[in-house]
Amino acid sequence: MATSAHQFEHPVSQGKDLISFDDAMEKLSREERFRATVYSMNTLLVQKGVYSSEEFEFQFRQFAQKNLR
Repeated sequence: MATSAHQFEHPVSQGKDLISFDDAMEKLSREERFRATVYSMNTLLVQKGVYSSEEFEFQFRQFAQKNLR
């Protein structure tokens, strides 16, 4: 069963309010939105144990080496 991302309550660090998703989408450039998406997906996948930071770094280095030839 799919779970909506809105069902999760995340504590806000140091009591600071986060920017709304809609405001972020409006204010970030296209490149920044892409970077935020990659950051978010990677963070979630590592936190959920889908892969480790080391596995991510290995795949990243492998991609870089292949594409920098």
